[in-house]
Amino acid sequence: MGRIVYSILGGDQRQSQCAKILAAKDNIVNIYGIECDFNDRNIRKVDILDRNFFRCHVLLLPIPYKNSEGHINHIKGIKNLKFNDFADIIHPSTKVILGKADSEIKNGSQKYGFEYFDLIDDETFSILNSIPSAEGAIQRAMERTDITIHGSKVLVLGYGRLGKTLSRMLSGIGANVTVAARKSEDLAWVRERGHKGIFLDKLDDILYKQDIVFNTIPALILDSTKLAMLSPESIIIDLASYPGGVDFDEAKRLGLRADLDLSLPGLVAPKAAGEIICVSIEHFIKDLGGDST
Repeated sequence: MGRIVYSILGGDQRQSQCAKILAAKDNIVNIYGIECDFNDRNIRKVDILDRNFFRCHVLLLPIPYKNSEGHINHIKGIKNLKFNDFADIIHPSTKVILGKADSEIKNGSQKYGFEYFDLIDDETFSILNSIPSAEGAIQRAMERTDITIHGSKVLVLGYGRLGKTLSRMLSGIGANVTVAARKSEDLAWVRERGHKGIFLDKLDDILYKQDIVFNTIPALILDSTKLAMLSPESIIIDLASYPGGVDFDEAKRLGLRADLDLSLPGLVAPKAAGEIICVSIEHFIKDLGGDST
């Protein structure tokens, strides 16, 4: 494979680590709107977003690529930049890699001809990314409680990739783990792995017992009724994508500690998280090569 030209637009420390990893493999890496160590000759800091920046084999956007206002996430230097502001100058041969694609990305792909790859939908990425996400969630719990995780009563809402990894780690350090899920087959796996299991519609029976609640479900699960059942001393760590699965206004009114913890891999383990992104990128673009688009 020849040298590949990457352009990285915005992002957190994960994208900074990606730039270093990709440049160390003798690829050309253009960056805009991120902080990075620029000592590598293959990393080129760009000050102006123009067609030259978008003349690349691969355009890497943040994970998720949008913030809650609909603008490119974690980008320094430009405020309120939207994907449609530059979609028309993305070359049709460019591969766009991002997190959490939506209709704006899909419509742009159809209109301008470029191919996109959503890391969130990649099974390899999601499984590996659940590891730093789970470790970060446990770190947050340790920071916010005055009890040990060992021996505490912990509820994990959801048994997807993150729920599986998180419940295993929590059990491994001695927590009394209960997993709530919708599907009977998920609860069968929960039981096989030594955790307690409960259907989501039976949460009322156990909420009052919990010291820590981790939510991984991207839907409103902890509404005002459910929140009122929790102990005032319990904490909630919401790991679902924005806007999460908690009525945060009601939690605040009740005096409950509830936080939406997004992008934990980039905060607690950026090097490992960057390596995970690069693994998925290289699988996706393994047929690319050459020095120009």
